[in-house]
Parts: sequence; structure tokens; C-alpha cells
Amino acid sequence: EVPLARLNLGDAVRVAVRAGDILLATMPPAQLSARNVLEGRVVSLRQVDITLVARVQCGVEFEVHLTPGAGESLQLENGRRVWLVIKTYSCHLLAEDAVTPSRTVR
Repeated sequence: EVPLARLNLGDAVRVAVRAGDILLATMPPAQLSARNVLEGRVVSLRQVDITLVARVQCGVEFEVHLTPGAGESLQLENGRRVWLVIKTYSCHLLAEDAVTPSRTVR
């Protein structure tokens, strides 16, 4: 789900989510207020300064920013099955030309 917008069913849209607004779970989340839960697999992990950057494939690839401590406690590793949790109001509809194609999620 995304925040309300004036769109028609079937319209193509671009949705942006800040990497730091995505939560990761290593078990299927239940009874959440967040409306968007996507199952995927970790495809890469790297540390950039004080941020752990996880790339997760779940039909499209998402970049998720976590603390190194969170990565440790979740025992993240390449191939690990995870669930992305994204609140509706963390999703932002973008104009068609607002994002480069390499960073677009449809």
C-alpha cells in the first residue's frame, strides 16, 4: 500500500522508500500495523562507515540500511531469508522522470 493518490487502477507508478525506513525480520512478521511485508533473500552485505548496507532480492532489489549491531543480532549473511517491513507512509510516489532507471522499483 502507498499513501492515497489520484491514480487509476493499472496506472504505472514509481515508488521510493528510504533505505533507512525499511525494517528487516528473519522470521515472518505477524500482527503489524505496517501494510507492506515482502519476503526476500540477502544478496550482499557491506559496511559503509557506520552503516551496514544489505541488498535484498524480492522480485526487485532493495537496499536496506541497518546498524552493524542489528546485522549481528539478526545473523545476516548472503542467502539468508528475510522479510522487509515497510510502513505505508514510508512509500513515496514519484513522477515518472524523478528517478534514474537503475534505481526504479515498479
